Amino acid sequence: MALVTACVALGDQAAFAALVARYHSWVFRLARSVLGPGGVGDAQDVAQDVFIRLAGHLREFRGESAFRTWLRRVAVNLAIDRRRHARWQKPHMSLCALDDRPAADRVDDPYRMAEADERTRAVARCLEVLPDEMRSVIHLHYWLDLGAEEIGATLQLPTGTVKSRLHRGRKLLYHAMRATGLS
Repeated sequence: MALVTACVALGDQAAFAALVARYHSWVFRLARSVLGPGGVGDAQDVAQDVFIRLAGHLREFRGESAFRTWLRRVAVNLAIDRRRHARWQKPHMSLCALDDRPAADRVDDPYRMAEADERTRAVARCLEVLPDEMRSVIHLHYWLDLGAEEIGATLQLPTGTVKSRLHRGRKLLYHAMRATGLS
């Protein structure tokens, strides 16, 4: 909170740089959880947009909630907007994304590599079938390890609604995976 105060009251650019350094990777992971697998480039753009917006609107932070909660709301909103926009674009993958895993994670057996990659793509396709509100809740819960209360605060939903969306989302994901032959 001291960094936020220094940024707002004093216009301290070093404090803003420290704020960005502290929260950048967290905002990136949050954006990636909303955007889903394959959205690394968009998540990087969202993270950058969050801090650009933060630079211009930090004075609007009233302190009614924790700064992290406010920042989470900004990041989720921008990621959801990006996801909506991405629906109208043709999907693409860069050549770098084909194998961005560290060498230690790679399996020497090409068959196993192909099988694992296909499974990852199949799960991603199953996730894409879910309605946005369920997919976002599942991503926030399993990727960012947020609890129902935190997800509720992030998405401005009651905790009961978050829990029911998690339950229904898991059920839909299970059926989608079974339909594609995944166990």
